[in-house]
Parts: sequence; C-alpha cells; structure tokens
Amino acid sequence: MIMKKKDIVRIISDRLNKYKGVEFEIFFSQKKILSFEIKDSQVDHFRSSREIGLALRVLDRGRLGFSYIFGPTPDSLAMITERAVELASQADFDPIYSFPAGERLDTTDLGLFDKNLSKISEKEKIDHAKEMENSALSTDSRIKKVRKAEYEEVTNSVSIINSKGLDLEREGTMITMALMVLAEDNHHSEMGWEFDYARFYADIDPIKIGLSAAKRGIGMLGSRQVSTRTCPAVLENRVVGDLLGVWSYSFLGENVYKEKSLLKDKIDQIIASPRIQLIDDGLYPKGIGSTSFDDEGTAQKKTILVKEGRLLSYLFDKYWSKKTGSKLTGNSFRSQISSPPSTSISNIFISPGTLPLDQLIANMDKGFLIKELMGVHMVDPVSGEFSLGASGMWVEKGKAVFPVKGVTISGSIHDLFSAVEELGNDLRFFGRVGAPSLFLKEIIISGL
Repeated sequence: MIMKKKDIVRIISDRLNKYKGVEFEIFFSQKKILSFEIKDSQVDHFRSSREIGLALRVLDRGRLGFSYIFGPTPDSLAMITERAVELASQADFDPIYSFPAGERLDTTDLGLFDKNLSKISEKEKIDHAKEMENSALSTDSRIKKVRKAEYEEVTNSVSIINSKGLDLEREGTMITMALMVLAEDNHHSEMGWEFDYARFYADIDPIKIGLSAAKRGIGMLGSRQVSTRTCPAVLENRVVGDLLGVWSYSFLGENVYKEKSLLKDKIDQIIASPRIQLIDDGLYPKGIGSTSFDDEGTAQKKTILVKEGRLLSYLFDKYWSKKTGSKLTGNSFRSQISSPPSTSISNIFISPGTLPLDQLIANMDKGFLIKELMGVHMVDPVSGEFSLGASGMWVEKGKAVFPVKGVTISGSIHDLFSAVEELGNDLRFFGRVGAPSLFLKEIIISGL
C-alpha cells in the first residue's frame, strides 16, 4: 500500500520534533515503468514495474544529513529520519546550506504529461514497436536483421516538501523508442542505429525511426578510409549533441568554482564562434529536462549562457549560487533517488541557423560529413581535448561520394565550437541536449 504524502510528512516531522531547530526536506518520487523489446516480430523481453522512493535531507544548524529509502513504511521512515540526523551530527558545519521557503510559482502548462498514455493498451504499444521493426526490414533487401527494437515509457510524479512551507508537486511522462539493424552487402556488414524521445505518445514516429536506422546502416556499406588531412567538415546534429553534452560540464558553476572548467574567469569573453548562441531552458515546451521547479523547489528559468560567442553566465543550484555570490538559475537535479541534488543542465541547446543540412554539405568542395563519433564519453570534460573515431561520408563538390570509416578526428571541444561558420536549421534534442548540424571551416583527420 502506497503511503499518502500527508502521512509521510507527519511521521517525519513528529520524529524530528525532539531535535530542536532541525529543518527537513522530503523528496518523494513515484515512477511507473513499462518497457519491452521486439525480436522477429515477437516480444522478447517485457517489464512492468513501479518504483517508489523517498529522499530526506535534514539541516541541523549548518550541518546537513541525507538518507533515502525505497518503498517507505512508517517504521522505515522513522529509521531514515534518525539516520539523517545522525549523519548531520557528523557532518562539517557550513553556513551556506539552507532550504527555500515556499513561494508561488508559474504553473504554465509546459506539455510534460500525456494524460492519454495510460489509456493506450499494451497491445497497441507493442504493435507500435513492431511497426518500427517492419519499416526498417521493408526498406531495402540489404537490411538483414533487426538486432533491437525497444520501447520504454516512464510516468513520474514528484513531491517536494520542506519545513519552511514549501509544498510542490509535478508529474510527467516520457516515451523512448530505439532500433538497431544489421545491413549486409557483398560480404560487408554495418549497423544502423536510431532512436527518439517524446513527452507524448503521439509525438513519436516508429516508422520514421525504422527508416532512419535502415538508411544509416545501408549508407555505411562499402566504407573506406581517407588519407590524413585538414579539411572542412559538417557535423550532423547528433554528433554535435554528443560533443555539447561534454562541453556542458564546463558551464556548471560548481565545476567552475572547483577549477574543473576552462571557463573560469571568462565571463564576458569570447569562447566560441560568434555564430554560437547557447541556452539552458528549463521551461522549454515538451522538453525532457523541463519542469516548473528544479529538484530543490527553485523556479526553473531560461538562461543564456553564450551569445554571439561571448560567455554570459554559468548554471547554479541554490548552494553554489550562494557560495559564489551568483544569480540562482534553478539548476538543481537528482540523478537518482539515492543521490542528493547537485548542479546540472535542464535543456541545453545551441540555437539553430537557417540552412538545411544539404546546404551545409553543399558548402564543401572537399570535406567530411561526420555522422558518428566513437568514445565521446571518454573525452576529458575539463580540458575538452579529444581524439575520437569518426565515420560518415566523404564529400566532393557538395555531394556525398562514398562512406568513410576507420579515421580519427582530434582537437579540443573549445576550438571546435570556435571554428563554426554556419549552423543548420535541424535542431534536434537528444534527451536534455539539443543541437543543429554545424559547418566547420576545418578539422584534423587522421587516416591512411
């Protein structure tokens, strides 16, 4: 039986009454998860589950304690309350810690909750995934197999309550579909991978995902290397998204303060191409990282980080904004219930340009259209330096002429974003990170 919010608050507050001056914050999360995998038009894996978690922070005169539990009961709530108080007594004193007071927030509908999702039958959702599989297999005879056809939906409700009068609630839905196919021709084989996220079931197109996965696999058949050179390049939006995901760490105020960012002391300085405008927008309609308030209960907002290549701001949660004397941006999030909140992005994206991808490619007499990078997660987020495997298409006179694989690109993320000359109009979000395709005046390729 799921405990009611009012009973949870009563048990914890009653337990803390014996500790004079102790404040509390309760983060209560309920998730319903449905996921399955299709293989050969049959359900190969199916999971339906519910996760109920509660995280508690207590503040005892500048000392912070944290504890959490899954499946709260009256006895377990009493236990984690005592545990949080005990941990607070052992923590170092820090006068900056505080919980926000209750305040009225803008409750504009951001399009985060699909009320019809629960009304759609499991059979219809399975058929939806089969459409994705079938669309890929029927595209071309060279698509020999679907390795994975996956569907997942998460319905999440969150409550944040504290002893200073904060009492907020939100709910959201997210649907994810992904497909991996095998393409074969003349004893050569390649994988094609595509995916999409949406807040609403109707906004995700399984046929489009299937066609794209097939196209990506077929397009790489017969790939070869090119010789080492410096040349222009177009980075497809998903590649830019991968690199922006690494670059985003440099904008977190905590990392800047701890000297884990090369952007320290660079406010008002040029750090990228004048074509670059970088935004973190917690109120982006239907955004995966959008909510009215962050995981501490602070109102989310839109923050312009870079304008015309010039650094304007970092991102802060409540603690680091106070510690650095900076403006609070509402960027506190929990990666999981077992972790305290910390500074993170909401929806970070590069504002798009006006040119379609074909026009960006047409700008190259000889160059490299980069469609995929390998090992981006290994890039050092502090230095931004990289040496990454790359694949894509070799371009001559504005046309793709053959697929390229087995080459490496190198440089630094900061220099890469400084080399941007044109931006595509194809802004796409990959979870919390969004990017258009980019045209770079030059990039270093290591090949034959």
